[in-house]
Amino acid sequence: MNASRLPWLAALVVAICLPAYAADLRQQSVSRSRQFIVFSSDIRLRQRVASYADDLTADVKQLLGGIGLWKTPIVITIERAATADGPAPPPVLRLVDTPAGQKIELDVKIGADPAAVNMQKLILRALLLEYAYRGIPVAGGSSYVEAPWWVVEGLIEIERRREAGIDSDLFRRLVETNHLPPIQNFLMEKPDELGPTALAVDRALAMGLLQMLVEQPDGRLNLAHFIRDWPQSNGDPMALLAKEFPAVAGKPETLQKWWTVNLARYAAADRYEGLTVADTDKALEALLQVEFVINKMGEKRTFAVSDYKEFVKLPGSRATLANRRTEIIALSSRANALMRPVVSDYEQIFTSLSQGKTRGLRERLAKVEDYRGLVLKRTSQIADYLNWFEATQMKSKSGAFDNYLKTVEELMEQDKKQKGPISEYLDELESQF
Repeated sequence: MNASRLPWLAALVVAICLPAYAADLRQQSVSRSRQFIVFSSDIRLRQRVASYADDLTADVKQLLGGIGLWKTPIVITIERAATADGPAPPPVLRLVDTPAGQKIELDVKIGADPAAVNMQKLILRALLLEYAYRGIPVAGGSSYVEAPWWVVEGLIEIERRREAGIDSDLFRRLVETNHLPPIQNFLMEKPDELGPTALAVDRALAMGLLQMLVEQPDGRLNLAHFIRDWPQSNGDPMALLAKEFPAVAGKPETLQKWWTVNLARYAAADRYEGLTVADTDKALEALLQVEFVINKMGEKRTFAVSDYKEFVKLPGSRATLANRRTEIIALSSRANALMRPVVSDYEQIFTSLSQGKTRGLRERLAKVEDYRGLVLKRTSQIADYLNWFEATQMKSKSGAFDNYLKTVEELMEQDKKQKGPISEYLDELESQF
């Protein structure tokens, strides 16, 4: 979803000035997906909310690996607060069982400051609640658990950063001052109790964590499993993360390390102009040669990644491979766009090797090398064509070929003086034309 669409909701609520009486519940709009039923006395508002909710749903489904169709309808009621001059009561989100089946209700009151209603966050909370409790009956009076705060805030920040870009300065300050909280404490925070500045920092940290998780192999599906299993987790995020993401969250210190690495990548996002295809390939080639200790005497040997059968069972190889994967992730932040699929594939290959998984690896290596060779060949052909075009067709020159043309002229002049083969060939052409 284009983040530039996000401000419209608050602006629209401000502009339309809902009437003071309660919304007529007979006036409703149903979204295209039919998941959202929006009640409001203002037809424009409810139609826009219904459309926006569907767009946001599509983004969430994509992030979670294309989860299936909805099961529980979400009913949104928007009314003006009874006292227009004072603060509006907080929105109410609830999951209820009815004779017709389960539904989610979201009641929103508009007060003196309509922009204070964060409709994006409210709809995200409702969407994640619906997904977590699909097919799970909730008896009257039973409690239910919403998705962790950092999942919701991370989703909001991912949406916002798609349009605004990454604030590298913020991440740089966090990494350089080494003020990252312990991951266990961070996951258990209550951001509603924080001020706006601390909340902005926590949102950025949540985005870094969420983005790191979805970038893991099968990360989107595993995040969907995490949200689905959250109600049965007894509120223990570390245990559930270790279950769904064992490679990066098997231990708190491991998750802390990978979280820090990912934040460091954001911190460096604007420090590089980006590498050329050739420079990216050169940097990648160096990373594909890995040095291992091969015996108890401490002797070392360098292996190509294609020799994985020779080194994958060496003592300490997994730690070395995990470190190399970190370096490949760092390269991806400044790799040429054409080479990023290659870098990403090798990052996943090193992930598998660091876990001791080699099944199907030979085929994956062959496939990524074929694509790598194709990119290098095509970019070389394009460069050759552009060089030829500039040298022979363009009216204005860049000067890139001046030294070459000067050398050719000097050789021809020298050949002419000596009456060499070049001069004889030119004389022959001149006699014919």
